[in-house]
Formats: sequence, structure tokens, C-alpha cells
Amino acid sequence: MMKKALSFILALLVAFSMFAACAETIKLAYSSGSIYLRKGAGTKYATNGVLKNGDSVTVLKKGSIWSKVKTSDSREGYVKNLYIKGIGSAYASGTTYYSKSYTGTVKTKYASSSVNLRGGAGFSQGKITTLKSGAKVKVLGKNGSWYLVETSKGTQGFINSKYLSTKAGGSSSSSTTKATVANCNAVNMRKSASKDSDRVCTLAKGTSVTVLSKSGSWWKVKYGSKTGYIYSKYLK
Repeated sequence: MMKKALSFILALLVAFSMFAACAETIKLAYSSGSIYLRKGAGTKYATNGVLKNGDSVTVLKKGSIWSKVKTSDSREGYVKNLYIKGIGSAYASGTTYYSKSYTGTVKTKYASSSVNLRGGAGFSQGKITTLKSGAKVKVLGKNGSWYLVETSKGTQGFINSKYLSTKAGGSSSSSTTKATVANCNAVNMRKSASKDSDRVCTLAKGTSVTVLSKSGSWWKVKYGSKTGYIYSKYLK
């Protein structure tokens, strides 16, 4: 009887571990980019190859900044949550990426102060490192009131907008570029950058939209009060 109970418990644990692991997608600021898969939770660890934008991974264990993942070719390692789409709205899944980076300057109340660079778009997110007032960073995107930035050492993370001074307008893809629905009689605007995402609305051929950002083959657009994504081949 005891053996049966033990076997049942083990079966439940295995089933739970399978259920707990979730398939996600690597999301980088630029579609042509790549990142290292680390053998430990930190940049000091050796690499286990690279991951590219759009690669599928299974999250085995979620951490506050780094998560353990398994790739489609069975490699295991660690990736920052920042680069895993779907792991939380504060990370890649909630960020608008700019088509071109521009320079920002860290600003604090006192010149000797520093500000935290965080692993997600929120004050409760884990601290990656600190940045001194006056430090220059590349601005890669935005998530609400948080900017996705890259330091001079190549470290990426989020900084609250009140601690960052940026050039007005910059050179980001969030400028008001216009596009027109073409190549079909009507096209669906999606809630996210996927053909399987929920439909926001349907736009007729010739409809003008405002392009907010371009990420790979999907463009984030605005039509009236509605915002969503349209596959680029349907726009000109």
C-alpha cells in the first residue's frame, strides 16, 4: 500500500513539473540580434551557445532576474527574464522596441547619486546594477514610464523615465510615420504581434494608420483610438 502511495505521489510530482514548465519565445530589441545562453545565472558564467530573436525556449525555473531554460535542441542554461517574451508583462512582452537606438543621460537629484537598472519595468523588479548620474546609455525601447536601455558595457535593463534625460523626438520608431493598408481588400489589426492573437478590428484597403514602431515583420500601429499590430506586407 505504501509503495502504491509513493508511486502516486511521484507521478503527481512529475506531472506537476511538466505542467510548471512553460514554452516561451526569445524577444530582443532588434530582430537581427543574439544573446548568450549562460551556464549559470550571471554574465560571469561560461556560455552554452547563443539564442536568436524568435527562438523557442521552455522555462524550467523562473528567477527574479535570470530564469533557467531549455532550448528546442535540448540545451539548458540561463537567460535574463528581460529577453523572454510572455514571462510577465513587465518584461519583453510589454515593451515597445525602437527601430533605432538613441542616446540618453542618467539624471538624479544629486550629482553623486546613482539609480538602479532593473530587470523589468517596475520598482519591485530585481536590480541588475546601478548607474551613476551623467552616465550615457542607449535607449532601445519603452514600457509605460520605463525605458529599456543598454549601458556602455552592453548590459540591458529598465530605468524609470524620471531618471533619464533623452533627446526630444530622438530617432526612435515611435515617431508618427504614416502607412496605408495595401495588397488586400481588408486586413486584421491584432492585439499582439502574432497571427493567432485576438483581433482588434478590421481595416479596409486604403485605410491610413500611424506607425508607432516596427519589430520584425509586425508593425505596431494606431487607427483612431485603437492600437494594435499589422503584418508589414499588408502596409505600404
